[in-house]
Amino acid sequence: MGWLKRASFGLVIANVLMGAIATVAKSATPAPGDVVVEVKLELPKPIQIPVFPKAAATPPAHSPLSPAPYPSFNSQQLDRQLQRYAHYLAQYGRPDILIVGSSRALQGVDPIALQYALAKRGYPNLKIFNFGINGATAQVVDWLLRQLLTTEQLPRLIVWADGTRAFNSGRIDHTFSNIRASQGYQVNAKIRLPHLQTSGLEVGQICMDALPLQLTSPLKSLSNHPNQTSLSAMKDTCHQPARVTIRSGVSSTSPMHLTPTFETLGFQVVNTQFNPATYFQRFPKVSGYYDADYLRFTLAGRQINALKRVITFANQRRIPLVFVNLPLTQTYLDSARFLYEDQFRREMQRLERFRQFTFKDLGLQSGLDSNRYFADPSHLNRHGAAVVAMQISADLARLTGKMQSSAKPDSARSLSNSLLHCKKGCLYLPKIFAGFSKNSLDMAIHF
Repeated sequence: MGWLKRASFGLVIANVLMGAIATVAKSATPAPGDVVVEVKLELPKPIQIPVFPKAAATPPAHSPLSPAPYPSFNSQQLDRQLQRYAHYLAQYGRPDILIVGSSRALQGVDPIALQYALAKRGYPNLKIFNFGINGATAQVVDWLLRQLLTTEQLPRLIVWADGTRAFNSGRIDHTFSNIRASQGYQVNAKIRLPHLQTSGLEVGQICMDALPLQLTSPLKSLSNHPNQTSLSAMKDTCHQPARVTIRSGVSSTSPMHLTPTFETLGFQVVNTQFNPATYFQRFPKVSGYYDADYLRFTLAGRQINALKRVITFANQRRIPLVFVNLPLTQTYLDSARFLYEDQFRREMQRLERFRQFTFKDLGLQSGLDSNRYFADPSHLNRHGAAVVAMQISADLARLTGKMQSSAKPDSARSLSNSLLHCKKGCLYLPKIFAGFSKNSLDMAIHF
C-alpha cells in the first residue's frame, strides 16, 4: 500500500477515518458517494512450519502454480485449475458465475468477454471464473460441483458449456476413472485457500458484542501511537473487543493482481484458426461412425444421471443452472454426428420442460459454425469464445436480474456490486477512497 508510506497523506486518512468510524456508532447507513467496506473477522491461525528434506539446505523454490501441496487428482491440468481457483477465491471471493465443462468450455467461453457483455446489459463487475477440465464428462462436472467444492466455494450461477459426447454413457469415461483412482479422490481432498498477508493502517477499536458495530475507543493519534490503546481497557464494558485496521489483502503465493488475466480466470486462450486443408494433412479425418467419443452411443445411463443430480443439486441450493450446447463446424457434423447431436438436443429440451434449468442451444445457430471461430473441428478459438460469451449474455442477464429481484439485500450485494448492507458489520469510508479498487480496500478485525 504505497499510499500509506506518505506521512502527510496518512494523517489526512487518519483524520477522515476517525470521523467515518465515529459515524458508525450513530448510523449504519452510508452517505451518498461513500465507499462501503465490509468487516471480516479474522481468527488467529496456528503457524505451520514447512518440513523439508534434511538433504536440502534451503527450501525448494516453487512457482505460484507449482504442484499443489495436496494430493493430485491424476491430471496436471485439473490440479493447476484447482490451484487457480484457490487463488481466485482468496483474492476475489466466490464467483458470481462459474463456467464448467470439458476442454470445449475451457477454451470456448471467454470470462472477460462475458463480463463485458453483462456490463453492457446493466450488470457490471460480475466475478466470472472458467473451471473447464480437459476430458470432463457429466460425471466429472457432477463430482466437481457436488463433492469437490464446498458450499462457500460454489458460485451464484452455473454455466455448463459442452455438447453431446460428454453425455455418451456407452463409452469408457477415462477422465472420471482416473480422478476416482487418484489419491486426491481417495482422501476426499478439498480446495485450500492460500494464506493472505495483511498490512494496513490501524484506525480504532470496536466492540463485537452486538451489531451494528459500536465504537468504544478510537485512537487519538494514529501517526505517533498507532498501538497505544490497550484492549484490556475495554474489558469492563465489552466482552469481545477488537482492533480495526484498513488493510490491503495480498497473497504471498498468488500470481493474481487486481486486474485479472485470462490464466488467472481459468480460461485457455487459443489463437489458432481452423483450416481444413492444412489440418487434415496433420490429423486423420475420422467419420462419426468410427469416432471413439460416440462409441456405442447412448444417452441412457450414468452420464445423464449425473446431469440430473447436478440439476437437483443446483435447484436445492437455488443456484440457476444454464447449459450451453456449444457450436461445431460443418466439417465435424457429418451425417452420423448430426444424428447424435439431434438426439441429444431433443433429450435436453425434454429435460428442460420438466426440470428447472435453462438449455441454450448454439449448435445450429447461423454463423457460429464458421471456421474462423474454431481452433479445430470441435473446439472454439478465442474469437469464437468471445462470440459465445456475447450470445449467452442475454440469458444470463435475465437470470441475474431475477436473482437480484428475489434475493435478500446481503446475497444480492455481490451481484450488483453495491455494498449497501453488510452481513457482519461495515464501515462507510468517505469519497476520498472512491479512487481505490473495492478489491484492494478490505476491513480486517484482529483480536
